[in-house]
Amino acid sequence: MPAAEPSASAASYTTSSPLASRDYLPALTGLRAIAAWLVFFNHYPLGPIPPPGIARAIQYLVDESHGLPLLLLLSGFLIALRYDSGTANFRPKGGWRHYLLGRLARIYPLYALLTLATFALLWYWQSPHVTPGLIALNLTLLRSFFDEYKFTGIGQAWSLTLFECFYLAAPFVLSLQRRGLPLWLQPLILLGLGTGLVALLAPLKLHGLFGSYPFMLSFTFFGHSLEFFVGVWLARRYQSGRLGSPAGISRTLGGALLYVAVTVALGFTQAQFHNPDHPLTLVLNLVGFPAAGGLLFAGLLSEYSWFRQLLSGNLFQKLGRSSYSFYLLHAGPLSFWVYERLPNFWLLQLLAVQIASYILYVMLELPVYSLLKPQRRVVSSIE
Repeated sequence: MPAAEPSASAASYTTSSPLASRDYLPALTGLRAIAAWLVFFNHYPLGPIPPPGIARAIQYLVDESHGLPLLLLLSGFLIALRYDSGTANFRPKGGWRHYLLGRLARIYPLYALLTLATFALLWYWQSPHVTPGLIALNLTLLRSFFDEYKFTGIGQAWSLTLFECFYLAAPFVLSLQRRGLPLWLQPLILLGLGTGLVALLAPLKLHGLFGSYPFMLSFTFFGHSLEFFVGVWLARRYQSGRLGSPAGISRTLGGALLYVAVTVALGFTQAQFHNPDHPLTLVLNLVGFPAAGGLLFAGLLSEYSWFRQLLSGNLFQKLGRSSYSFYLLHAGPLSFWVYERLPNFWLLQLLAVQIASYILYVMLELPVYSLLKPQRRVVSSIE
């Protein structure tokens, strides 16, 4: 289905910026900054667990702040919005070459440079984790299929494999729906395929290659596909004008409150069971967050609110556009090497990585992307 003309609600997003276009939605760019901050707090070293009381409750709550579901959902939405060819021929808009080169130009150069810098620092520290095999697994984004290696290199970048898997799958997802395979059924099929891969490969004990069912659910596209499919579903409704323009902010407020509620529930679950693989933890992570995030996105797309206005402002546009640099920089050997030289205060460290990320975005990420991206169509912003 070709992208529809913007609805009245979408039209209110239009700005005078040369980056503006009908598929550039400022509030969603701003939301990327919020998601990146949530990831920062999720990874921030909070130290030992305090004694029972309010301090322990706050630590569990902060530790369960998750921004990744919002980023996955946003990716599903934007890919469906911008690359759906409107046909059932398994071909993205603009062709496979344009599509894949655009995705690689967006994700890979900065990741490869920072990965090499990370391993160079580890080599300088004489770490035993610097081997040709590990470097190759990181540079090819294959390490995330192995439980043993998923956190090597830039630890948090294991999730890039989720994005790359979706980029490869998206044209088939969109075309299969047009061929009659319901969108809601496809994540269940992927879950079944992931289950089969675990049953086949886990007994071989290949360094944790699909080494367990919790690993498959928490760290692979087969377990995390629901976020992407919620994003695709929202894109379909947005394109066809079926999101409407409801009065008030019930969707935005409801989505935000539900997201907080899922986070609180995760904190309580972890405080009770101390097990990230507990079934309730998995359900909250893999179902609760996509549902809450989907409702929040629906609100930002269809309702006018102060929150949407805030996210659409100039500050959050800058923070959102540099969020990929932030995501790669905020944790891992490079960042902790910097943190050790700063006072042990989270706000100062957050500010430092935010400034460094924006400088990296302006001086490296954006110029490299502009140089390498396909030129057949004008891209409104870094996606």
